[in-house]
Amino acid sequence: MMLDHDTQRKVELFLFEEARLLDAGDFEAWLELYRPQGIYWMPSQPGQTDPLNVASIIYEDHAILSIRVQRLLEERALVLTPMPRTTHIVGNIETLGHEADCLRVEAAFICVEHRAENQKVYSGRHTYELVPDEESFRIKMKRVDLVNSGGTHSPMSILL
Repeated sequence: MMLDHDTQRKVELFLFEEARLLDAGDFEAWLELYRPQGIYWMPSQPGQTDPLNVASIIYEDHAILSIRVQRLLEERALVLTPMPRTTHIVGNIETLGHEADCLRVEAAFICVEHRAENQKVYSGRHTYELVPDEESFRIKMKRVDLVNSGGTHSPMSILL
């Protein structure tokens, strides 16, 4: 589905802003990008369609995301000392469809996490359901499909 140039650009700028907020560690502002009923989902298998009856790496609603953000912001989160630094790269942004209240958007991503002397690279595809909100959007659902979703993962302290 092709969007008009202005809407496509707004979608791109929204996804770039999300990546910038994550890299800046501004998790409270990042959480504001979500609708109050928003979902963040990272399936454990390629092509997974059921987040509730099949184990997921992460499946969190806004309330659980809020708790995650608070933990990331606590000074006493010694397990995250030093705090990880990230670089999120987002590209190949495509609109998959338009429903009554939202746009379905997909993008490729690479995220590099650097913490102490260790570096990890995550890559895959993001699929969003974006709801128009004034001059921008809010996230109704974000699905993070890791290229290696079926692999073994250590606990993730960062948001992709």
